[in-house]
Amino acid sequence: MTQAPIHVTDCPLDRVRPPEASTRSAGPVIAIDLGTTNCRVAAIHNGNPVCIPAERMEGAPAMVALGPGGRILTGHAARGQQAANPALAVWGIKGLLAAPYGDRKVKWLYDQLRCKVVRGDDGLPAVVLGDRTFRARELAALVLLEARERAQNFLRQPVHRAVLTIPAVRKDDPLPQTMAAAAALAGMHVERTIAEPTSVALGAFQRRRGKPERTAMVCSWGGGSFQTTLVRYAARQCQVLGAEGNVGLCGFELDKRVLELLLRKLPTGVRVAADASNPAALYRVAGAAEFAKIQLTEQPEARVRVPFAVTSGNGQLGDFDAVLTRRELEDLAKPLIDSAMKMCEQVLEQKTLFPGDLDEVLLVGEQSRMPLFRQRCEAFFVNVPVYLDEPGPSVVLGAARLSTSASTPPPGSPATPAPVRR
Repeated sequence: MTQAPIHVTDCPLDRVRPPEASTRSAGPVIAIDLGTTNCRVAAIHNGNPVCIPAERMEGAPAMVALGPGGRILTGHAARGQQAANPALAVWGIKGLLAAPYGDRKVKWLYDQLRCKVVRGDDGLPAVVLGDRTFRARELAALVLLEARERAQNFLRQPVHRAVLTIPAVRKDDPLPQTMAAAAALAGMHVERTIAEPTSVALGAFQRRRGKPERTAMVCSWGGGSFQTTLVRYAARQCQVLGAEGNVGLCGFELDKRVLELLLRKLPTGVRVAADASNPAALYRVAGAAEFAKIQLTEQPEARVRVPFAVTSGNGQLGDFDAVLTRRELEDLAKPLIDSAMKMCEQVLEQKTLFPGDLDEVLLVGEQSRMPLFRQRCEAFFVNVPVYLDEPGPSVVLGAARLSTSASTPPPGSPATPAPVRR
């Protein structure tokens, strides 16, 4: 007998009013970076850009879930619900916004999501949570609304305006309009959208004074893709000279390889207890593996232990317990990093440039914290300064610095194509 879907009783979007004309120039302007993994929000506070924390962390998980009693949850609450029931949670929302339903660019995301993904009436993916179908822009709006509320609590005043960061896209790409529509559903006016490499470069310029004009490579290694962008920028101008991206090199791909390695370490006859009585065991192991990967940035090895996550041949439950070393992680990451360096080389060749022609290299994204990645960048871009400045929040902090002049035209020329390839 098929169980009836859970009725959605409480969705935050149902309580939000569309932005009114009277608020078009009212109050502060916040900056929001909706990433594949996390959503960060920043604002100018006491004259300086600050990243507004979520539960003592820089950002909140960019995740939506259906919780107990039919409540729609976001952020950390949604991640907690995912651990209990992965089929009622959706993450990677930025990827759902990036391509039409069924596009091979985001097949990796479809393969990993456990919720039901369908074609929305706008041609983009939509997700079924309980008895309600949410379009991709509605899912994004829920995450943006959480960011808006976080900013309002921090600033202690209403927020109606936002600057949004997006990847470098083609002129005819619908992503800026889709993001603006999502922000409107969250009750905000969009003052402008800023290409992520532009935000990083202009933020770096304001932190480090030197040459009046610079040529830089922005290497962004995040959960959803690896992107490399060649930019030329000055104090208030930024030109995107070339860009390449590949979702196959994303942080989630490395996470998958780490999980597969750990599962191979299980003794013969022992397996993860992922069945009807324990549907989220594999997700709990995957979460612990991701945390271990992060720990290996600072230490040579990390223990991955998850209580009651495996079962033996006689059906007895036990703990998942394994050790992951930095050497093992680097062996898994080397093929991805090799491909990333090749991509950087291709972008330079398109402009007849050599690595030594650059003034600096800017590393962005949580995955770029890996020591091996920085070592490889320093070896490839020989004699060029490589900066790892706040790789997580650097995009949103750069956008916050520009939000003070959001009423003026956006700096730099229109974004150039940034193809994302499988």
